[in-house]
Amino acid sequence: MWISSSWIKLKSLCQDASYRKLVLALGLSLLLHLFLIGKFSFNLPNLNEQHDLIEARLLLPKALPSPVQSPPEVIKPVEKQVEPNKPLEQIEEEPAEPLASPNQQSEPPAESTPEYNATPEETLEAVPAVAESSLEIPDLTVKPEPYHYVESEFDVYADKDDVPNRSVAGSAKVVYQRLPNGEQYQIRSLLQARGIASLFIPDLLQTSDGYLDNIGLRPAHYLYQFGNKKDKTFSADFNWESKKLVLKSENGVEKLDLQVGTQDLLSFMYQFMFVPPMQNMQLNITNGRKLGLYDYSFEGEEIISTKMGNLKTFHLLRSAGDGEKKTELWLALDYQHVPVKIRETNKEGKVYELLVTSLKTELPVPSQE
Repeated sequence: MWISSSWIKLKSLCQDASYRKLVLALGLSLLLHLFLIGKFSFNLPNLNEQHDLIEARLLLPKALPSPVQSPPEVIKPVEKQVEPNKPLEQIEEEPAEPLASPNQQSEPPAESTPEYNATPEETLEAVPAVAESSLEIPDLTVKPEPYHYVESEFDVYADKDDVPNRSVAGSAKVVYQRLPNGEQYQIRSLLQARGIASLFIPDLLQTSDGYLDNIGLRPAHYLYQFGNKKDKTFSADFNWESKKLVLKSENGVEKLDLQVGTQDLLSFMYQFMFVPPMQNMQLNITNGRKLGLYDYSFEGEEIISTKMGNLKTFHLLRSAGDGEKKTELWLALDYQHVPVKIRETNKEGKVYELLVTSLKTELPVPSQE
């Protein structure tokens, strides 16, 4: 009953405008006091302040590539300088030096005493003795002593070697020898036809005589004689003192200047024993009728088939030009460049070839001094 009467009175008071103003003022005062003494506070949102919008999404994870593992860092061991004469036991007992950490600063090295350098004599004394045979090194610059005797026999063909079943037209024998005095040489070549051809083809004789000097063979006299035909007989005399070459034939005598190293048709083929090919490929050569300067070209190394077996050779070629005689030589590599195959092609294209069938060589007898 009391409560209802009080509520009626309060309601009537609130309807009064002056009373409502008083109640509002009291309420505002109470809130102000609470705010000032910190018992009650609240914040109102600032509508003018901008806020970032955070957006979150759920995504399925993609397959990530497997990480590439870098190879572990290899720490190379520190090589220690071992004293030459230090015992092995002392070397193994020495503790290993600790490795410096990456952050540790290395201390400057202490001053060391200057290194002692051994003299060449002391170094040689420290080298252990080795057998003398193991220290022998062949001297490639030393060439073998030239033969003092060479006897060669050939089959003679009148066709090229590519002609099947070619027949032997003749035979030839060439003998080179150094005379007993050791200062002179002599070469004799005889070519003879076989069969019916021998009835109308005479023998071909060539000789060369001369001396040996520091550059090899030095001819003194050369003879080319084709049977008894005077028009096929020529000779050459080498006068080295007057430096004159005297050529003799049925047509008369001719004198020419004689150059150092001039050879004849026989001597130049055995000159390769003294001056190997590729060292001098330009030679002055006489056939007793004329003197010419001939250039030889190296055609390569070839293996030729002979009655002696396969022979390794140097192939040389001399060509005087179109329409001129062409000469080819095959020099045996295992026989001091002695000729084992000779081929001539004349102006008409006719081919004459000599192919070795046997070869005998002798070296000088060592002196007993």
